[in-house]
Amino acid sequence: MSSLRDERFTLKVLDIMDPNPVFISKSITVKEIAKVMEEKNTEVVLVVENNKLVGIITEKDLLTKVLSKGRNPETTKADEIMSYPVKHVAPNTDILQAITLMVKNNIRRLVVLDKDKILGIVTVTDILRVAPSYISVLQELPRETEILKSEKTMQNYCERCGEWSDELLQVNDLLLCERCRENL
Repeated sequence: MSSLRDERFTLKVLDIMDPNPVFISKSITVKEIAKVMEEKNTEVVLVVENNKLVGIITEKDLLTKVLSKGRNPETTKADEIMSYPVKHVAPNTDILQAITLMVKNNIRRLVVLDKDKILGIVTVTDILRVAPSYISVLQELPRETEILKSEKTMQNYCERCGEWSDELLQVNDLLLCERCRENL
């Protein structure tokens, strides 16, 4: 029986990410951020300090943290409105794991890091762009997940943390990895 984890059918975030995110300093104003977003035609900027990722700012942040609060865009700085810590993934993260993390955290983007080096950014849109062809490939695979070691241990994504596990067990109607079972 084939496994959904078959590497031939696994897309990684590295395969679909935008390798050219826009970087800004945490000391620039919201007005300058909006200008950069317009010039670069982007909805998101990464805030860096000493080549390290320290925050992320989206168009939604400009609306909800500045405009709706009546803050002055000419004096409000990036570090006052940036979101941090930034949710991120490794470049070899499967896109199914990435979307699970996005859904779990109610976010639409993940920064792709290799250790502390920023490689790019992956968005829900990036994943949806490849989803139709990815889904058609997955539909050709057997619909059952591979059962390992015993009838009760399974290989799939943990329904609590979203991480891949080769040893899922059903606990209270959820398939849980060993770490999540230990944390009950």
